[in-house]
Amino acid sequence: MFWRRRKPAGQWVVVVSRIRPLDPNGGGRDELRWPEQQDAVHNLDSRSAADDVAGQLRGDVSVQNGRKRVKVLFTGH
Repeated sequence: MFWRRRKPAGQWVVVVSRIRPLDPNGGGRDELRWPEQQDAVHNLDSRSAADDVAGQLRGDVSVQNGRKRVKVLFTGH
């Protein structure tokens, strides 16, 4: 009997976003009121693939200089 591989329960998302300055009113960085602008979003099926893509994106000069950040997120079911 052959068993089928199930699709992963969730997906991994790699997000490249611009780091914005702190709130001038002393409120820090409130992502709900003022979220960071996303430059790229990549949807992947495995953590290892997401880590590979994130590693390649970390080589970007703007990421290394601290103007952008790379986030690896897991979207549940």
